[in-house]
Amino acid sequence: MRIAAGIMMIVLGMVLLITFVSVLIDYGGYGEGFDLVYIIASVFIVTGGVFCLVRKVWGVCLGSGLVTVLLGVTSVAGNPSADNLIGWSFALLGIVPIIFVCIRKREWQEISA
Repeated sequence: MRIAAGIMMIVLGMVLLITFVSVLIDYGGYGEGFDLVYIIASVFIVTGGVFCLVRKVWGVCLGSGLVTVLLGVTSVAGNPSADNLIGWSFALLGIVPIIFVCIRKREWQEISA
């Protein structure tokens, strides 16, 4: 389960990074602070996914899953229509890694002991 959570976080983080870098390049961005927050968040999500795969630092894995859901919820709140595929995917698919990381917390505790 932690491997699936790690892979999902890496994929979602890379989709977020590619999306906002392409918006930054193509349209000049939404605003410097806005783009920078999303780019830093995507790097944090990818880092949490890698930590899930190698079974290190449970808190970073959980935190990156929470950031994924938070970004999805803010994206859906800004545009709640069904057309907002990226926002809905982050909101719904971001919940799964959190569940997987919380269920398998024992794996991290067994390694550190």
